[in-house]
Amino acid sequence: MSRSRHRLGLGYGLELRCEMDALDDSVLVGVAWRGLGIGHQRFSRERDHHTFRLALPFLRVELGVWVDVFSGEVVGEGEVSARAFVGRWRKLLDVERGTLVRFDPAVGEIGGSADFPEPVVNHDAYGRSQLCTPAILRLHVDSGERAISDAGRLVKNTLFEEHPPFVFNTIACVGEADGRGRGAYGNPNSIWFNVFFGCYQIDAPRSDWSRPFGYLAADGAASKIAFDDITRLGEADWNFFSNWMYGVPLEAIEPYNKVDPVKSVQEPEAEVIGNSLWHRATVDGVRCVSTYEARGSEAARLVTNTRIDHVWRRAFGLPNPQDDQRTSFVPTTLRAEFRMAYAEDEAAYHTVICGATATVPVDSDFVEVQMSAIRAAIETGYSDCGFPRG
Repeated sequence: MSRSRHRLGLGYGLELRCEMDALDDSVLVGVAWRGLGIGHQRFSRERDHHTFRLALPFLRVELGVWVDVFSGEVVGEGEVSARAFVGRWRKLLDVERGTLVRFDPAVGEIGGSADFPEPVVNHDAYGRSQLCTPAILRLHVDSGERAISDAGRLVKNTLFEEHPPFVFNTIACVGEADGRGRGAYGNPNSIWFNVFFGCYQIDAPRSDWSRPFGYLAADGAASKIAFDDITRLGEADWNFFSNWMYGVPLEAIEPYNKVDPVKSVQEPEAEVIGNSLWHRATVDGVRCVSTYEARGSEAARLVTNTRIDHVWRRAFGLPNPQDDQRTSFVPTTLRAEFRMAYAEDEAAYHTVICGATATVPVDSDFVEVQMSAIRAAIETGYSDCGFPRG
């Protein structure tokens, strides 16, 4: 059985199996009875229901399954019935309709859409970027346990204990992997080391939040950035959503699980991108662990933290040991430049943050190449996420 499957026993030998074999908009669900596979179905945005059935002379199994790939929930109901070779059917198991599994990553949205424009770097000096995942991913930062990856709960308990729950949506790009799939992201000799760029949307439910995530108050274009939120989010994304999920041991992350003193600037004038206004800001000095795994019998090794670590490593690029670096998980200090804005509806505040990063000392041209790709993506797909002009 694939190591990426999450198993849930429903009783009397009936088992639900959930697997995320690709970081797209789908989850693979299977049903088995006492090890006998009844079937499997891939659920996505387009398909959210399937009924699994097994009909034998002495046994009937039926389980209806509904999967919401946006909320990350598997709902089911069904029964197992048996009879002797002659006689009446007897119900052995009754699965009442309810949530069977909550899972992450789920399918995310930015600007009200699961589709997105890919920011692309293709530069003579800095090379090409690659998209980490073919879908926007969503992780729930709350106290609820989730199958496949429980990173959201870990982040809540580690970095956002005093914050209400929120939902993290992301699309990210890293430096292009080499011909053997080894990543620039995990190569200390690359300018792309521990660097990614892309877009977030943070959904903060109005039932829990009195302000948008990342802002001190909901004052529209006059809002001031809450840099403590932003710094915590950076630590969460690098240390947990990216690198813990890659397989970095928790003990290697723990020294960096604090909010670093940083230099932060919100520029006084917003930037016009497309047909809307975006706040301009930088954060300098965030220190994070890396995914670098060195060679040698004494070097610390990657571990299995989630059921999709192997998928995550392919997404960011496979480990890339270097002859001149014999210590695993060396940290980096990062500078981020970004554009951000928020919108609100009856349900939540939605903060969109799009930006670039680089290790310190910073190559400002490298940051600007990334930001050019980010502006192009905003103009193409997220222009309406900014503040209205005028």
